[in-house]
Amino acid sequence: MFILLLAIIIYLIKPLPSFAQIPLSHLLIQSYKPSSIYQVKTNLVKTVGNILGLSTTPINQTPLPTPSPQQDLAIGGYQKPITIAILGDSMIDTLKDFSYLKKSLQTAYPQYIFNIINYGLGASDIEYGLFRLENDYQYLDEHHPSLLSQNPDIIIIESFAYNNFGNTQAGFDKHWLNLGALTTKIKQSLPNTKILLTSTIAPSSVIFGNGSGTSFSALEKLQKTKTINLYLQNLINFSKSQNFPLADAYTPSLKNQDGNPIFVNKDDGIHPSSLGAQFFQDILFESLQKYKFIE
Repeated sequence: MFILLLAIIIYLIKPLPSFAQIPLSHLLIQSYKPSSIYQVKTNLVKTVGNILGLSTTPINQTPLPTPSPQQDLAIGGYQKPITIAILGDSMIDTLKDFSYLKKSLQTAYPQYIFNIINYGLGASDIEYGLFRLENDYQYLDEHHPSLLSQNPDIIIIESFAYNNFGNTQAGFDKHWLNLGALTTKIKQSLPNTKILLTSTIAPSSVIFGNGSGTSFSALEKLQKTKTINLYLQNLINFSKSQNFPLADAYTPSLKNQDGNPIFVNKDDGIHPSSLGAQFFQDILFESLQKYKFIE
């Protein structure tokens, strides 16, 4: 009887089979059987290889997850281009490549690459600006294609106030009607293109024309700058009346009801100084952001 009891006790305390000693975490890992695996897309490998100069032959490696699509920045750092055309007279032409504006845009929107086309032309009035929308032209012995042929994403129209039609109501009306013709033509030809109107810096009646080869009297300076101011204000009134986005550099460039001379190039007394160029382009940048022209 004692021997039978001892056998039962030994049986009860005998270790369980070895499989019961396997850790639970290991059993869970063994039981996990994923329903699918990611596949490397051959065209993705080819794309990366071509851009980085690597081999385009896929290598047998552990499959990687397919990268999620990105809206603007594509594989290899490709940046979506945005073209901006800026139309005006010499107040635009003298700003050349709009380096301040381009730098601000590239910093704020690194997913894009910006192509800024300067359609400024010295001594050009708004009627010739309208002509240049649809027609090629020559300037400084260079051929320039029509503005609309460039199919820009954004068109910025400056006032042409410095090359105006005189201080008469007929002149102001002519300017207003040409602003209407410009914006209408753009909307008809390029309905997806965004339009921004802008007024440039105010002229200074104290130094207007100094160094430019002219010899205006103090009275002539007052008369000419007053007329320019009226045309700058005419563009502002047009933009508000017709509900166009406006980049107004004119109003904040005034000092005691006259153009602040720090914004004016002292070599000619008319065009923007280095500070004036930066000031004007900062206004453009802030307005493009304000109206969400780039998203």
